[in-house]
Amino acid sequence: MINVSGFPLCAKRLQFQRAKLNDGGMTAYWAAVAVAADLDDEKLTQFGGFNFNDMSEDNGQKLLGRLEQFIRAGLANRKAKSDVSNVTAAESSVRAFLGSNGVKVSKLNGIEDYWKAARLLWGDLVEETPKVRDVYTLVFQLVRIPKKQRPRLARKNIAALPAEWRAKR
Repeated sequence: MINVSGFPLCAKRLQFQRAKLNDGGMTAYWAAVAVAADLDDEKLTQFGGFNFNDMSEDNGQKLLGRLEQFIRAGLANRKAKSDVSNVTAAESSVRAFLGSNGVKVSKLNGIEDYWKAARLLWGDLVEETPKVRDVYTLVFQLVRIPKKQRPRLARKNIAALPAEWRAKR
């Protein structure tokens, strides 16, 4: 089993992907590949410092470190609203959470709008200022809200959303 505790943002992505870190074939290198597979190739190239040709354990640790820096820098978020092919599974989950609770997600312009909408609908249950405001942190916060409580709170707070963000019911 590999230990990714030194890379909490990468660990969060691996957990969301349901990566089996205790699998005998899983190495730091393959964990880095799994994390990178969910990121924008152009942004990774621009950020630089990634050598996926060396499959050694040491390079895997270096790659996880660079990926952690990349994510922490806020560069891992989706680049354009219209680029549907670049939507991650986590972003799809957040869009589903919001859409099923009365938000017109097509009117939201990225991660900051997702955070604002979630904060308006679920108030204090969504931490206002986490260290990293990415889609993975948001989906984990939304999943923590009890399933029966989510729609009740959202219906109660839907009027707090800007009118153009509200779906017509």
